[in-house]
Amino acid sequence: MNQRRTSILPQPMASDRRAVNRRMSIVGGLLVAGLLGIAARAHQIAVVDHPTYAERGNRQQLRSFKLAASRGDVVDRNGMTLATSDRVHRIVLNPRQIRGLGQSDDLLGLLLQLFPEEDADYLTAELARDKAYRQLRMILDDEQAAIVQSWKIPGVSLEPATQRVYPRGLLGAHIVGRVNGQGEGNLGIELSLDERLRGRDAQSPAYFARGKKLLIDGGPGPDVARGDTVTLTIDSAIQAMVEDELNAIVDRWNPVGASVVVLDPRNGEVLALASRPTFDPNHKIDKVSQTSSLAVQAAYEPGSTMKAITVAAALDEGVIRENETLYCEKGRWQYTPKHVIRDTHPAEWLDITNILAESSNICTTKIADRLGKAKLHRWVRRFHFGERPAIQLPGATKGLLAAHEKWSDIQAANISFGQGMSASPLQVAAAFGALANNGEYIHPAIVKRVTDFRGATVFEHSPEREKVVRASTARTVLRMLESVVHSRHGTGNNAAVPGYRVAGKTSTAQKANGGKGYTDDQYFASFVGALPAADPRVVILVSVDNPEGGHFGNEVAAPSFARLGEQIMLHLGVPREDGAPPPKPLVIREREADKPSVVPFVGPGPGPAEGDEGGTEPALPGRRPRAERVVVAAGERPDFTGLGLAAAHDLAERNRIDLVAVGSGVAVAQEELGEGPKGLPLLRVHFAPTR
Repeated sequence: MNQRRTSILPQPMASDRRAVNRRMSIVGGLLVAGLLGIAARAHQIAVVDHPTYAERGNRQQLRSFKLAASRGDVVDRNGMTLATSDRVHRIVLNPRQIRGLGQSDDLLGLLLQLFPEEDADYLTAELARDKAYRQLRMILDDEQAAIVQSWKIPGVSLEPATQRVYPRGLLGAHIVGRVNGQGEGNLGIELSLDERLRGRDAQSPAYFARGKKLLIDGGPGPDVARGDTVTLTIDSAIQAMVEDELNAIVDRWNPVGASVVVLDPRNGEVLALASRPTFDPNHKIDKVSQTSSLAVQAAYEPGSTMKAITVAAALDEGVIRENETLYCEKGRWQYTPKHVIRDTHPAEWLDITNILAESSNICTTKIADRLGKAKLHRWVRRFHFGERPAIQLPGATKGLLAAHEKWSDIQAANISFGQGMSASPLQVAAAFGALANNGEYIHPAIVKRVTDFRGATVFEHSPEREKVVRASTARTVLRMLESVVHSRHGTGNNAAVPGYRVAGKTSTAQKANGGKGYTDDQYFASFVGALPAADPRVVILVSVDNPEGGHFGNEVAAPSFARLGEQIMLHLGVPREDGAPPPKPLVIREREADKPSVVPFVGPGPGPAEGDEGGTEPALPGRRPRAERVVVAAGERPDFTGLGLAAAHDLAERNRIDLVAVGSGVAVAQEELGEGPKGLPLLRVHFAPTR
């Protein structure tokens, strides 16, 4: 009989299954509750309390930092860069990380090796700071930056930065000015147009992690902060000529100071302006006196140049006639019981033209007496003496001109021939410019235009014209002033420019002796003139303060005027009045891709052919040298701009050119002078310092 086997395993009871299910439900419920709790908490943190936690996180990591404005360029009228901001590098440290790795001493040694002139105490203090981000003050060029990167020290990195550089060095230093250590303008155009040049700083948020800042999305672009570009009225080629001539004046006469102003009387634009002493804006200034622009900021007694103003006033008022003669007292006149007026060149009867030609103080005083004090004062003010020139250069002096009610008889006489008052060389040149511009005074200007980073013009110079004397009177006086240079008895014969008629006036003014009369051995020697006299293109003033070995304007200043006049006429392509053909100037143009680097333009000529190349500016600090470029010039002559003296002579020798070098440094302009004594093409090249 078969029997059923029974399992040895216990059969689960119904109550046990219920317990398991109950436990599973409890565990599942707890898991669900936990997940719901986590979700609720996540919702609380991520949604409900998000602003609070985001604010806390931002306080810890997200900071707003300033994006420094990219300062705008300063260029001359032809686009040559005079001031620009170059890309350089700054060292950034994480002192905590460096100390933690025990690298502080090693890094200090490397930094002092790379920057031997840097203060060791400063570097030690920076490395000891309990910070994760410190930017060192040193500026690095590309080569130095590569060295720092080769160290591969954790906690040491580089950040891009900008540095203000002046690629033409001394050229136009008093005009361009410079910036201080904080990048703010403190001289020249850099100061007067600082707000436009510096642009607008922008704020950008960034997360900082391990001492490094990381820009987040939405940060402002670089164009937001870029400054405007300022185009000056000056011509760098003419400026280089002026700088060269001032150097020659200093070498020859060892003066206390000297200045030259060149302006276009047709629109008041200053083509060149320079003074000595001067400075290089790329380097530390040794003496404050170097920064003073004597042409704008220094007032001196204009002396005999004022005789032209006195004669113009008298002719316009009708108190003298052009062909009238006056008795000049044989050079000595007892004007008041206490005062004697003397002439350097004694004479008896002189007409008005020869009164100017021989620079008679006595006869000029007689002319002023016919005007009277009130009218003389009014006419001097009409030529804007005694008021600050409306030019965008800081510190322009207004000079000194007392009210006529305070004039004694001798003071009125002194004013008529330029003593007892003061004016800057710029004021004198601008006043003379009114005579050269058919009696219209135009306020001198140094800024031609200002453009923003988009290229839109935000300022354009528009000449302010003011009629101060009849055109016929101005032409008459200018014709009379030709006798100063071209007549046998004229006091300015040394100012003659071959091929052109010059209308000008010498001045040999004794320096005031602190309110106690005048010194016997200290003078301002100057010459101001316009050429060509029939239709003046430029007014040039040369002023020399207390020269040694001579003091007459014709001896000291007039020769410099003549040399500058000849060069400038050639540069501007003004036809000679004697009919002789001028030497053909060179025309040098830039390649579009190289802008804003521009080759100085010397003389008139056709535009560049398609494909012409150019650009000769020397490499700026922090920038790798550009590849060699080819410049095509009219007349099949090589371009010398941008070369040093040695390289220029080598190039001239290879091309069989007779080179005349003027100045030192880097070539900034060149002009063809025809055939030289050796039968070779003669080329004059102007050099200017770049550092």
